[in-house]
Amino acid sequence: MDLSIINRIKKSCMFTKYRCIIALVVLMFSYVAQAQVFPVNVTPQVIPPYSLKLSEYSTSVTDKLILNLLLTDITESNRQVNLKFYVENNAGLSIQSNDVVIGANPIFLDGGVPLRLSNIDLQPYFQLQNLRGINPQQYSIPLPEGLYRFCFEVYDAQSGQQISRKSCTAVYLVLNDPPFLNIPNRGEQVLMRDPQNIIFQWTPRHLNATNVEYEFTLAEIWDNQMDPQAAFLASRPLYQTNTFATTLLYGPGETPLLPDKTYGWRVRAMVSDGISETSVFKNDGYSEIYYFTYTGSCGEPEYILAEAKSTTSEKILWQGVEHLRYNVQYRKKDTENAIWFENGTINENTTIYNLEPGTTYEFRVGGQCLDNGPYTYSQIYQFTTTITSDETSTYNCGITPEIVITNQDPLEQLVVNEVFTAGDFPVKVKEVEGANGSFSGWGYIVVPYLQDTRLKVSFDGIRINTDYQLMDGVVVTDYDENWGGVDDIQNEIDAVIDLTESILDVLEDVADKIREGELTGEDIDALLDKINGDLPADEIADVRELSDQVSTLEDDLAAAETEEEKEEIQNQIDALNEEIADKLDEVKDKISDLIIKAIEKYYRQNKSQESNLLSAYEEIYNLGASSSDTTTQEEDNVDGEFEFEFEGEAEISNVPEEFTQAFDVQEKFHLYFFSKAIAENKEDKETIKEFITKALETDIDLPKILKKSQDDGDSEIETIETLMESVEKALKGLIDKYKYNYLEQ
Repeated sequence: MDLSIINRIKKSCMFTKYRCIIALVVLMFSYVAQAQVFPVNVTPQVIPPYSLKLSEYSTSVTDKLILNLLLTDITESNRQVNLKFYVENNAGLSIQSNDVVIGANPIFLDGGVPLRLSNIDLQPYFQLQNLRGINPQQYSIPLPEGLYRFCFEVYDAQSGQQISRKSCTAVYLVLNDPPFLNIPNRGEQVLMRDPQNIIFQWTPRHLNATNVEYEFTLAEIWDNQMDPQAAFLASRPLYQTNTFATTLLYGPGETPLLPDKTYGWRVRAMVSDGISETSVFKNDGYSEIYYFTYTGSCGEPEYILAEAKSTTSEKILWQGVEHLRYNVQYRKKDTENAIWFENGTINENTTIYNLEPGTTYEFRVGGQCLDNGPYTYSQIYQFTTTITSDETSTYNCGITPEIVITNQDPLEQLVVNEVFTAGDFPVKVKEVEGANGSFSGWGYIVVPYLQDTRLKVSFDGIRINTDYQLMDGVVVTDYDENWGGVDDIQNEIDAVIDLTESILDVLEDVADKIREGELTGEDIDALLDKINGDLPADEIADVRELSDQVSTLEDDLAAAETEEEKEEIQNQIDALNEEIADKLDEVKDKISDLIIKAIEKYYRQNKSQESNLLSAYEEIYNLGASSSDTTTQEEDNVDGEFEFEFEGEAEISNVPEEFTQAFDVQEKFHLYFFSKAIAENKEDKETIKEFITKALETDIDLPKILKKSQDDGDSEIETIETLMESVEKALKGLIDKYKYNYLEQ
């Protein structure tokens, strides 16, 4: 609309004053609106992570910036246009492309058809030769942090007329902090393991970067007189790899580290498309440099537990290994950029205060073996503070798996009374469900430095491998006032086994203790663990089943509320204890009976030779002669010593054949009559028990031999045949030891 129209309206206006003003305003807005209509729409978009170097926009092969163009006039086609590019901020920076962009490809628009241009198409617009408002030095370094506008305008290629608005997209350009290194800590001492397993862990600190990759570098520091950080920079990398994780396992497949050597490590964070990198990190993404000493001379603290003292405090306990000092590090779990806090102590426990209620923390304990030396740290454990106050302290430690576990094969089945390891602790399973590596239930651990106190633990959905190791999940330790502090009878059980040489004596002793009510179901389980290698598997399984029933009833007894309930449950426990004792007596008798059958069979096989053996024995020793000379000679030598005189050296090959025959006859004679004596006194259980005990002196463990045969699925006949061979070996050994010992003089 021409401005002369407005002037004519002014002059010829016949309306009132206000109506004229309204008409003029309407006409003015109509003119402005008509003047702002452009045939091309422009929509720029910058893709994170935002690079702070303009030079990277001209080299990147991935999308960093996208420009969408649309010619709204659908009647036009193949219209050639040019672009103008701007970078601006509120601090006065103003960069724009030249009117003529060298190297830019022609751009053609078709009406109604959108055109998408990426930074690959727009690379010439970001080249230094095509920009003004920036010098070469500024171009090669990151832009100052702040809010920036990336803007574009479209011009007609023939007329040079602007045919689009100046369209912008605002982005906040900021450099992220590089990763923060966690473990091993600076100056830490790392314990040697076989196989080699070292865990490196760091915390990311970026805010606006995605798809971040980490370059891990490990180097040996040769010069101990230099600052470790400077020595690291002067050393060749021993190991370097890239990873997207924030934890790295340096395992047995990598270059072995040398004992008592110092190593440095650092991590670089970067965003890369595989060809070019994006500058979004301070210090070019490099972290600090940490160093550690690799040694086998200082072990890590063991058996680490956390005891909740209140809603805001936790007591950490452990067992040291000849350490001088300790350091406990702790931080919030699953909290971004959480930092480690520390508690130092010379004791094997410390209390952490000022915690948040109902919050999970990670912690680890380090031990120092030398004055001013480095610390050797344990793996990372966790605990959760309580929400409400409790009068009694509770053990509330999350035992997590060792990261170094390499066996990831799931255990198909876990049954009651089996043991798996979680951290330092063997967990005895008392109730379990699940299969194929995933299990839930509860059990107990034994804490050595708490007088072998048993602590109840529970687990839900944990994963266990075929080596019975905790692979994934958390075993939570809880104090159970009903049985968690029960005195452990393990020492008494050990004493029973140590003081009784024969397994038959052990079974007899334990059966008496059970009848007298001195052993609980848990104690019987502990005993069975000790003698598991001496009894057939079927017999052990039967007794375990009964002891498990006793343990269940004992739990019911602890939970019973009335005296009537307690009395009824106690009667059931007593009846089961009597059944267990009877079962142990039965096992003892079965062992004795099978060994007796083996001795009897050996005796029967040789009985037909009895008269021949007697004759041969009498002939050798002239026992059939009645001459007075022989009698007198024997009487003269009753209290004397046998004397043998040899001229020169006596060798086995020179022993007369009749001597060898004599020893052979004598051995067969004693073997036969020894077996006869035992077989004919089989009703005397003490005689059988004494023989089984004495057989141990010849390294013949008859009950274990019986167990192996039965566990292998042998029939009773096959088992007796195996025992008979062992009985003969035991008899020979005992005869050699007690009959022929003068030959050793």
